[in-house]
Amino acid sequence: MAKITAKERLKLDREHEKRKDRLRKQFPEIHGKLLDYVTHSYEDGWVYVNLYFTDGTNFSLDFTINEPAIVPKIIEFGKYVDGDYENIRTYFRRRDRDC
Repeated sequence: MAKITAKERLKLDREHEKRKDRLRKQFPEIHGKLLDYVTHSYEDGWVYVNLYFTDGTNFSLDFTINEPAIVPKIIEFGKYVDGDYENIRTYFRRRDRDC
């Protein structure tokens, strides 16, 4: 395999940084937060993934299993206040007729 030149490496590094910047903007509320712990579970055809941050907020991803694919159903960012969930932002919510 041929080695890449310094110029090609610089171009690849710039493209990689641009891609990371786009991804950071996709979910700006969680960028830079310190992750506390992650939970995941499966129940009745649903897959749940929750990322909990040290400031008390969480990022949740809920998927349904539709063979042969896992389909995103809800992607939210929220916080538990006095035992009740308070949604801060909904990034995605699939309507039932879309499934």
